[in-house]
Amino acid sequence: MVREKRLVSLVKGEDRYKNIYKALELIRDDLKVVDNKRRILIKPNLTASANIYANTDVSVMRAILDFFGKNCNDFKEKEFCIFEGSGSAYYENISTREVFEKFGYLKLEKEYRNVKIECIEDFDEFVPVEIRSIAGREEMKIARHIIEDFDYKISVNLPKVHNYAIVTLGIKNMMGVVKQEDKSMVHGLRTPNAPEAKTIFTYVPTWTIAWMRRHSPGLVDMVFKHSMSYQRAVQVIHHNVAGFSKQVWPDLVVLDGLYGMDGRGPVDGYPVRMNLAIASTDAIKADGVGARVMGLNPEDVGYLHYLKEEGMGDYSLEGLVGERIEGLVKKFELHPTYSIQRQWKQQTPVLSAPSS
Repeated sequence: MVREKRLVSLVKGEDRYKNIYKALELIRDDLKVVDNKRRILIKPNLTASANIYANTDVSVMRAILDFFGKNCNDFKEKEFCIFEGSGSAYYENISTREVFEKFGYLKLEKEYRNVKIECIEDFDEFVPVEIRSIAGREEMKIARHIIEDFDYKISVNLPKVHNYAIVTLGIKNMMGVVKQEDKSMVHGLRTPNAPEAKTIFTYVPTWTIAWMRRHSPGLVDMVFKHSMSYQRAVQVIHHNVAGFSKQVWPDLVVLDGLYGMDGRGPVDGYPVRMNLAIASTDAIKADGVGARVMGLNPEDVGYLHYLKEEGMGDYSLEGLVGERIEGLVKKFELHPTYSIQRQWKQQTPVLSAPSS
């Protein structure tokens, strides 16, 4: 599949709002298509219930909305939906709406009359998507609302290391539209169709692992490093992210890099001051630049590799506008399990799922 070449902007600055606005200005021609769109999804990253450095700052939403308010036709006639399903909220038995409120998002509905805040918990209709587990085929569910009710999707995240998939940027951020109890399935360690397959989750519930990551991260890392199921999972997850993301593909990726997160991301890592922003209507190009400014090669991230091979985009630096990469690279401290995660290319055979 031949795709039109798109721009990717890279902006340097110490003001988050100005960075985002300028990053969008630099690719303005690629955003003219929004003039003809009516229902627009904005998907921030609010995976954490408390850590401000793990989440998308609300000022990024204001910068995006203000940019479109000044640069697209019939702005007031458009409907903007800011949608999220917070993973930490689920494991802590609170609602995503509580996380929205805590981080100041609910104010946006009063500031912008055409903005609505929605949560995954508000919906009960889902579309099944086939994915892999370490034991064979499984199925997770995506909110039907996201697939059917929007004609333009914007994914907004910050550059973060990840505990399974090396990094999480714009493409993987769309995982927030998956049914809460199905999110852990993307890692490949939940195997409902193969109950005989033993994984970490067989012995320790996912909510317990989430709790332990906050309180005994070193112990969790040690257990995972010695787990054969985890070693298979870091191969499976890249296939799952690549396959799932095509169902909810972002038309625009915006990465707020005023801060990134290294160490034990995507929730429990450490802030890295980067002073930058990235934007592109080619999601792979945006994530490719995001990986590079973290000191990684995009081809070392499995799901970016698979998606590029399938023609979903291009992570070359062709079309880069704004700053040069070289002056903005920060060598991130990768997750303690990175030595295992980078083995995603090794195709360890998985067990066969039982026939239904």
